[in-house]
Amino acid sequence: MSKGYRVFSSVFRILLLIFVFVPILWGLRTSLSASNMDLNIIPRQLTLRNFVFAMQNQSFLSGIRNSVIYAIGTIALLLPIIIPAAYAFSRMNFRGKVLSKMLLVLPLLPAIVILIPLSRNMNAMGLLNNRMGVVLLNVTFQMPFTCWLLRNFFQSISVSIEEASYVDGCSRLQSIILIILPSALTGIVSIVVFSFISSWLSYLIPYTLITSMNLRSISQTLLGYQGQFGTDYTRLTAVSLLSILPPLTVFCLFQKWFIAGLFGMTSK
Repeated sequence: MSKGYRVFSSVFRILLLIFVFVPILWGLRTSLSASNMDLNIIPRQLTLRNFVFAMQNQSFLSGIRNSVIYAIGTIALLLPIIIPAAYAFSRMNFRGKVLSKMLLVLPLLPAIVILIPLSRNMNAMGLLNNRMGVVLLNVTFQMPFTCWLLRNFFQSISVSIEEASYVDGCSRLQSIILIILPSALTGIVSIVVFSFISSWLSYLIPYTLITSMNLRSISQTLLGYQGQFGTDYTRLTAVSLLSILPPLTVFCLFQKWFIAGLFGMTSK
């Protein structure tokens, strides 16, 4: 490895860190300021009152609670659907299987293209202003990518291990539960992390289906801190920083499995 390459690599990493962390640090600086008008790099007066306000604000706490419900509900509904589907794509031969690669194309479609017709269907089923409607649409949009991701993990498991379980008297269902799922645990964890973060950061789906204040997600709640005649950016940045803590914590705890899952997908 040449010296010039090492220098270029070091400079690139430093610039990348600056690009990522400067907005977060500036948001932290703003949230600790006592006034919007304090533009010093280090605020003249440091205060925690904006964080105290967030933790005591009912709309913020409601948004956090609803986002947790949406994320966990999406995961609970998504896994029972994609596990048998991914297993079928990896182990079974059936007519039309060649079209399974279309699963990677579907997430590239703009959500707004099909969201309006879907919202009309949700209205017809009485799922507007309903948590289940948000969960169903989250599952709909996440299903193609996560199914393909888990399918690659199933394909990486040797078929001979599964056939050996048949010889020992296992049924196909028992083999899936006892052999396939434990072997693909890394992939399942990466899907859980991806689904949680995607559901937490989702804005378009809750915005389309939810108008009730007590059902709004955290992304909708943050929008409410922007006033018509002015915005208190000290409070807005405080609640924004607190709102990213749950997905950031989940990613930090399971980052090894999440990254392994992405590499498992791209290597196939």
